[in-house]
Order: sequence, then C-alpha cells, then structure tokens
Amino acid sequence: MFRHPDPEVLVVGAGPVGLVAALSLQQHGVRVEVVDMHKRTTQHSYALAIHPRTLRILDEAALSEALIGAGRKLTKVAYYEGRERRAEIDYSALASQHPYLLVVRQSLLERAAEEALRRKSLKVLWGHRLQALTVDGGTLRAEVAELDQVATGYPVARTEWLVVRSETIRPTYVIGADGYDSAVRRMSGIEMEEHGAGQIFSVYEIEATGELPAEVRVILDPDLTSVYWPLEEGRCRWGFQIRDAAEHAPSMERLEQLIAARAPWCTARPTLIYWSTLGLFESRLARSFGNGGVWLAGDAAHQAPPVAVQSMNSGLLEARELAARISQIQYAGRAPSLLQEFATQTHQSWQGLLGAGRAVRALPGADPWVRQTGARILACIPASGDDLEPLLKQIGLTAAP
Repeated sequence: MFRHPDPEVLVVGAGPVGLVAALSLQQHGVRVEVVDMHKRTTQHSYALAIHPRTLRILDEAALSEALIGAGRKLTKVAYYEGRERRAEIDYSALASQHPYLLVVRQSLLERAAEEALRRKSLKVLWGHRLQALTVDGGTLRAEVAELDQVATGYPVARTEWLVVRSETIRPTYVIGADGYDSAVRRMSGIEMEEHGAGQIFSVYEIEATGELPAEVRVILDPDLTSVYWPLEEGRCRWGFQIRDAAEHAPSMERLEQLIAARAPWCTARPTLIYWSTLGLFESRLARSFGNGGVWLAGDAAHQAPPVAVQSMNSGLLEARELAARISQIQYAGRAPSLLQEFATQTHQSWQGLLGAGRAVRALPGADPWVRQTGARILACIPASGDDLEPLLKQIGLTAAP
C-alpha cells in the first residue's frame, strides 16, 4: 500500500486540512503519506469562504492563485435585523495582500491541493482506514486497512466496506485531520468538551432570478441567525438557523417561507434548489490538541457555529503550523516541546473563539444595536488573526483586553 513502509508523518484525513498539512510537509522535505477512508473528496459541504489570513497561508502552498481564479471576491459583510441594515464591515480597508473574502467551494480547494500533491508524486490513499493506533516503547504503530466496497443483500441491495488487506507502519508522527468523528482522536483517548449549545441550520443552494446582492448578509433576529452567501452569477446559498430539525424541508415552499420571514429585503425569486441539507453545528473543543507523536488539526479538534467559517480556516493554519514545527524538530534540531507550545497556544485561541476567555466590548460612540448585539456579531465575522480587530473597530467594537 505504502511507497515506503515508515513515513515520517502519517496524515489521516484528506479534506482541506489534511491535504494542506501533507503539502506543507512535502515542501519542508518531510516524508508523508495521506490516507482517507472515503473514495473521493467531498461534493457538498458548508465550508465556503476563505479568510484573508488563510489566503496568505495558501500563497505559501502555491494554491491561492488557482483558487482566486475559480472563486469570487467579496469585500463586504452586512448585518441585518429583519429588513433593517444595522452595520457593515469592509474588508477592502484591511492592510492585507488579500483584502477580501474568497468564496470558493471546499471541493475546489481539495481538488487543487490533491493535484498539487500529485505533481509532487504523492497520491492520496483513498479507501484506506486507520484501524489501530498504539504506542509501543515510545514507537508509534499505525495499522491501516485497505477497503473495498461491495454490494450485498437480496432483495434490497446495500453496500458494505470490506477489508482487503492491512499493513502496520511506524511513523514518527500522526496528524489527525479526519474530521468530526476523528478516529485518531478516539484512539488517542482525547475527549471533547462542549462549549455551548449546538445550532441547527437549514441550508439551501439555489438558482434565482432578480437582484442577488454582491455581499455576505448576516441576519441577527432576536433568537436565530441566518446568512446569505452570493456564489457565481444567478446562484446563492442560504443558511437558516432553526429550533428543531423537523422545521427543515428541502422544498421551494419552505425556502420561500424562510426568505420571507428572515430576509424581507430579498427581492430575488428562487427558481431551482440545487441541493439542500440539514446541519447540526456543535461548539466543541478537544481537551488537548495532542501529545507525543499524535496531533490534531481542524474539525478533529474543534467544531464551531458555521457563519464565520472558523473551523476550516483555523484548521488550515493549524496544518501549516504542525508541518513547520515537525520539520524543525526533524531537521533543525528543535526540541519536541515546540509541538506542545503549538497545542497550548491553539487551545487558548479556540477557547476565545468559542466564547470562553474573550469578550467583546463597545467603543465610545458605538451604535446602540451594535453595542447590544456585539457578542453575536463577533461570532459571525468571517475573519481571524490580526484581521479581526480592525474589522471590529469599523463598527465600534473591540476584542482587545
């Protein structure tokens, strides 16, 4: 299965975080293999926007140029209460090489990263599942199984995954980028902690006629949040927070009801639903980002409400950081504590993102609605790192101590 029996790093999960981790490791000269239990990259996902800071990371991976060509640049995010436009932030004012949000589908990012790996002669091992992860005398052992999908059942056909063969390798490090139900996290005994109630969203990607605003619009009603994302010409995505999963229906009638109730400013008329889904977005954080030779990144370590697209964007930064630090330990003689520093800093950052340990406050002269709604606005700004504070200050808020 593997080109060499013992890669220095085994990356588990070939979503955007795992692929960028592998690409960064290769750029640092680290031997790496990537496995994923699925047969292909994702077709539909909620992740849709790349933050300015993340684009700078993708510059380093030589991925941003192709993505910018395929995506859509947006410079404004507006905040509404029903029909009323209450505030807006303008990314074009950022002192950044990329002063905008890039709206691009996760599947395009994954394909670009996988193609970049292929050009470097590294193929993702699709249909390969991590079966076991153990430590024996300080040595990591990872058992990986090759899977095959077979049809079974009569008269009702169904498919099952069968193990074709398995192999045990001894990587120096394992990076778990295997998502919400991370096998790496479970096998390492790392528990998740809840950081607030989960949110249920009814999501629709549609075609529409009429005016589709060329900006992100976040609707903050008293108890519920909704978001509008413009895509390519004549197409957009809606996300409506709902109280109960039973309120979701993938129908034109239900979509029109939600738009009328939440976004009365919208004059465009839906003509086709391309796809619709119901999503539960929990606020959870791993107790630890790893230890020894096993480390987590992306959704394997954290989940967050969807509007700010934080989990994927932060996960890409985590992938870059892990790759850089592993290479420094392997080839520059740095101490293994470099990884523990990463884990501590990243955990503290995520405690802030999920509302524990960071508060937003209004600056003098802030609009009363912004002052009252500041904490919810903070959770709905698609930005991270040094870009966040100047955007907050545009509307009279600050997250600084």
